[in-house]
Formats: sequence, C-alpha cells, structure tokens
Amino acid sequence: MVEKSDWSKPLPRRVGRGVSVQPAFASFIATVVEAEVDEQGEVRLRRVTSAVDTGIAVNPDTIAAQLQGGLIFGLTAALWGEITIDKGRVQQSNFNDYRMMRIDEVPPIDVHVIKSGEAPGGIGETGATAGPPALRNAIYAATGVALRRLPVDRELLAVRKRS
Repeated sequence: MVEKSDWSKPLPRRVGRGVSVQPAFASFIATVVEAEVDEQGEVRLRRVTSAVDTGIAVNPDTIAAQLQGGLIFGLTAALWGEITIDKGRVQQSNFNDYRMMRIDEVPPIDVHVIKSGEAPGGIGETGATAGPPALRNAIYAATGVALRRLPVDRELLAVRKRS
C-alpha cells in the first residue's frame, strides 16, 4: 500500500493521508484516503487507494466496482450524512434533501485485488466501512484536528483568524 498510494510522497500544507485496515465481512481491506482541507473547513477528496483480499476473486471487475461504489457511499456519509429531526420527524425524506457526493467530487479510486486461494469473502459493504476511518485519519494528518464523530464538522476544521 505504501507504493500504490504514494504514501512516502510529500504533501502540500493542509493535505493529509489516512489509512484504515480492517477485516470486514470475511474479507480484509486496507484503504488510504488523501484529502485536502481548505481554510473554511471544506474537505476535498484527492485520491483513494484500496487493497482487498476477498479470497478467490471470481470476478475481479465486480469486486473493484463494488468497492468503488461502497467507498463513495461511505465517504458521502462521512462528509454529509447527517439526519436531522424536527418535532420528532426526520427532515430528510429522499435524496433530494440528503446530500450525496456529486460526480465531480469523486476522486480517483484505485482498487487492487490481492490474489488469494482462500474461500470467497463478502465485498458488498466492505468499501462503505473502509472509507470513513481513513478519511478521519487523513483530516487529522492535514489539520491536527482529531474528529470524534462524523459527519465532518467543518467549523472545527476552519482556520480561525485572530482579531
């Protein structure tokens, strides 16, 4: 993963890489997210790299597609996935009022399927659980702010100017 994600390559100010390594659904996945945080606290995903051992890869293209979709879904939740309640009612009724990652916000996502002779594992939700912790760690590397909950609190990440 160090080589595939360019981990050793220097990064500009307020850009960081974060890693998540986990067993998930009888598969093993390592994910690196590279993210930039501007001075207003907005987060821009620059790159995502994942390596997965899901046992015997029956269809590697399907594995890559599932991971890409799952990573997008999980990162969307980490960035904007807040559900609000007013007078006991959920305010978001459908995707028209629940923020999703837009196509121009999706970074390059590189998926590397590890050759394995083990029994096939799960891949459907694996990407969704791998992205958020790697993003949180990238934000910490970029800003020094250790987020303790998601979605991302942009006010905590904004650079505060001294008066």
